[in-house]
Amino acid sequence: MPRSQAVAPAARFLHLFAIVVPAVIAAAAIAAGCVIPPNLSLEENDAAVNSAPVIRDVRDEAGNPFERPGPRDVTVGQGRLVLTLADPDLTDTLYVRYFLDYGLPAPTPARIECEAAPGAMPTLDRQITCSLVGVCTTPALGPDHIFEIEVFDRPPVVDDPTRLFRQLAPPGLSSTWWWKATCVGAAR
Repeated sequence: MPRSQAVAPAARFLHLFAIVVPAVIAAAAIAAGCVIPPNLSLEENDAAVNSAPVIRDVRDEAGNPFERPGPRDVTVGQGRLVLTLADPDLTDTLYVRYFLDYGLPAPTPARIECEAAPGAMPTLDRQITCSLVGVCTTPALGPDHIFEIEVFDRPPVVDDPTRLFRQLAPPGLSSTWWWKATCVGAAR
């Protein structure tokens, strides 16, 4: 038998192997639900995709971390928090709301509202200072409170019964951080 005829079956096998194996791997990946994930980089501004704003850091006015989950003392009538927020949608104004005991027993309006505009040269991170005055009041003195900070990428709808004071019109997005809080009186 000539040498070329002896090599032909081996060549056909290798050729078939090179076609079948990648096809089987691709079919297995599809069956397993393998998809190519979207770009999750915060470094790029993709105007075609709406992204949720996030809270990166919360500190008191002395620069100390406002550590979670607490408990954390909040003094009646005093204090400010420095918030570092991020939103890949660089031109969004961010709306911050502070809630105390929201939904306990019924939804309550935000205690504090502040905004972070994009600025003349928009950046991914924004730092704003928001007052704590009004979060705790004298009737709320004591432990066992839930203090929440929520950041929205558009103004929340305050009268929507599905999520009173916190509902967003589509495609609005938000994110929340929360702490156990103790409302304390001011030192005299």
